Amino acid sequence: MKLFNKLPIILFASFLSSCSATKETTATYWVNSSKVNCDAGAGKTTCLQVSTTEHYDNAEWTNFYAPIEGFNFEPGYLQKIKVSETTLNTQTTPADASSISYKLIKVLEKKQDPKLALHDIWATTHINETPIESTSNVPTLEINTTEMRAYGTNGCNNYSGQIKNITANTIKFGAMASTRKMCMDMTIPDRFDKAFNTVSTYKKDGLHLILYNSTGDEVLRFKKVD
Repeated sequence: MKLFNKLPIILFASFLSSCSATKETTATYWVNSSKVNCDAGAGKTTCLQVSTTEHYDNAEWTNFYAPIEGFNFEPGYLQKIKVSETTLNTQTTPADASSISYKLIKVLEKKQDPKLALHDIWATTHINETPIESTSNVPTLEINTTEMRAYGTNGCNNYSGQIKNITANTIKFGAMASTRKMCMDMTIPDRFDKAFNTVSTYKKDGLHLILYNSTGDEVLRFKKVD
C-alpha cells in the first residue's frame, strides 16, 4: 500500500528527469570564409555559413544562426571543424534561442579561400568571344566575396544583387536589381545582360576572369581594373 502511494511521485520524478535529459553528439562542418546577412529572431544580423559535405568545392552553404563556443571565425579562411552538439532542455531554453548548444572540439583543416581571387572590379573585354571595341560605357562587374554580392554596369544601367554560391570553378548569381534607363545604343548592354544571365562556371587566368555558360561556352571575359 505504501509503495502504491509513492508510485505517482516516482513516475512524476521520472518524467521530470526525462524532460531535463540532454543528448550529445558530434558533427563535422566546413565553415565558409565569409558571413552573410540574415534574419535571426530579433532582427537582422550576420551569420556563419556551414556545409556538411566532405570537401568545400562541392559545398551547398546554409546559414548557421547559433554560436559555436570556442570557435574563432577568420574572414577569408575556410575551416573544417569538429563540434559537439548538445540538445538542451526545451523547458528551460528561451523560445528564440537554439535548442542545441554547439562547442568546438577541434579545427581539422584551415586554408585560405581561393575564391578571394575574384574579389575585385572587372571590366568587360569580350562578350561571346567578340571583343568590345568601345572604350566608353564599358560593362563592369564588381565581385564582393565578403558580402557575397555583385555590382556593376551593363554599359547603360547599374545592377546589383546577391551571389548565391561560389566554388573553385562555379559561380551562381541571384536576381539582379537594375536601373531602367534607355541609352542611345543598347546593343552592348543587351548582349551583356543576356550573357550574364547564362553564367554557370568561371576561370581566372592571371588578370583575366572568364565566365562560361552551363555547356562550357565562353560568354563573358573581363580584365582586372587597376
